Amino acid sequence: MEKLNRIDRRSLLLAAGALAAAGPAGMARAQAAGSIKVATWGGSWRDSLDKLVGESVRKAGGTVDYVVDTPQGNLAKLVAARGGNAPFDTMESGLELVQLMAADRFVADLNYDKLPNAKALPDFAKAKNYVMTLGSMDGIIYNHEKFKELGLEPPKTYSDLGNPKLAGKVAFPDITHTQHWNAVAGLAYEAGATEADLLKAIPLVNKIKPAYFYSASTELSTKMAAGEVWAAPWHAGFVVRLRRNNVPLSISYPSFGTKKGSLWPVLHHIVRGTKNEALAETFVNAYLDPATQLAHAKATGVLPINRAAIKGMADDPENKGVLMLGDAELDNLFVVDFAKVKLAEWRNAWARDILRG
Repeated sequence: MEKLNRIDRRSLLLAAGALAAAGPAGMARAQAAGSIKVATWGGSWRDSLDKLVGESVRKAGGTVDYVVDTPQGNLAKLVAARGGNAPFDTMESGLELVQLMAADRFVADLNYDKLPNAKALPDFAKAKNYVMTLGSMDGIIYNHEKFKELGLEPPKTYSDLGNPKLAGKVAFPDITHTQHWNAVAGLAYEAGATEADLLKAIPLVNKIKPAYFYSASTELSTKMAAGEVWAAPWHAGFVVRLRRNNVPLSISYPSFGTKKGSLWPVLHHIVRGTKNEALAETFVNAYLDPATQLAHAKATGVLPINRAAIKGMADDPENKGVLMLGDAELDNLFVVDFAKVKLAEWRNAWARDILRG
């Protein structure tokens, strides 16, 4: 993880362009029967993943099912199953969980000989026990029609969500949600601190007075579409997805010191003790195929890792103008440095000091 925190953002998103041209022919051809379960998010993310990646498992003679929850919720399932059969075979997660899962030996070391599509990724995206697949671009999602009606300018900071005109209409990501970390880090920066002192964000969250703290994006999507929520720290993908249903959403990207906007890397693991490692490897390898990454990223409004796929995103009418895709913009994205975050202190403070209801 220290290596990830030392790299620049352009390397994170733009490396490996030459190798990305390998295309679908680079997929592993190992045939494996049986079934696997993949722990992932729900809704349109799960649907796209099954359509684009799950098909590789079916072509290999197997079947794939999905366990839908947040990464933290799925980690809790692994903890509960300790000593027995694993509840799933692969899982998506984030940087805040890597050290814990590795220390407790919940995830297996990856055999990159079985993941030939990983050759098209930069070295930092290939860790001992996870591979980086995609990234969400986080910011403030807001209903631009409501803001116009209220005479409000687009929000520039997370603290702007405390405007009295937005009372009762703001949601905030709970600590179990992926988008929580960039939001609270952003507030810490606005308070003159960094992710090393997230406690500075507590008064600002309480000043915002969120109407509710969301733990599932599918639920927030429903509330946004119904007009029950007008603004929330979230990621750009939901602007893309909900605009397809004519929900008038836009995104603004707050600053983190000299950085603007934030990236959340999506990680994929194979769970230790899987009974069908070959099929799990087939799934992960297919996920890394450049064409598959581009198609999944277009469908869900996120960023693929390799350069060729990112260039493809720039030509997509739904994603351009929502995602920041210029070289300088990508180079200047903020990524939380979890080597600095005092996780136990923050979890305790969040449970103790945040005002609810």
